Amino acid sequence: MGLFDKIKSAFISPDGTMVPPEASFATRSDTVYAPVSGVLVRLKEVNDEVISAGLLGEGYGILPVGEGVLYAPVTGRIGATTVTNHSIAIATPDGMEVLIHIGIGTVNMGGKGFKRLVESNDEVKAGQPLMTFSVDAIKLAGYDEVVACVISNPDAFSQIDHVGESSTLLGGRPLVKIGDPLLVAKK
Repeated sequence: MGLFDKIKSAFISPDGTMVPPEASFATRSDTVYAPVSGVLVRLKEVNDEVISAGLLGEGYGILPVGEGVLYAPVTGRIGATTVTNHSIAIATPDGMEVLIHIGIGTVNMGGKGFKRLVESNDEVKAGQPLMTFSVDAIKLAGYDEVVACVISNPDAFSQIDHVGESSTLLGGRPLVKIGDPLLVAKK
């Protein structure tokens, strides 16, 4: 087996499907990190009444750029998945509950364009790939591709600081990359 074959085998599962590599970044247990790379938007700007009103929790929206891989924004246990694979929840050992929702109205896609890589109750590490999704399929279906990442139990904390920022701007909005800090929760 040559070097290319060794590298290739690291990204291909036994069933022959491509597996995204893990993202590596320094983490803290009180911080939620960007699960995708893209343009950061405030939740109030997300084109969904439930998300923009903060009813799912406190956080950000990210307009994804790149390959459509959703990475774990925290270390914890997968608490909930959906059959349509458009959202996923993670509970941390410290009691933080993080919900990631891909797209607006994407539940209506019935799982097409989404592939979940983890199951309920799996232990995950920040930076581990959770699912893949097709930004093109979401757009072709007529839906917004924004990824909402929120702390869904903000009342469990005395303060949640929104720290998502970047020195790189696109149209006056910060660009974030996978692993950039978004939220810091204080007990």
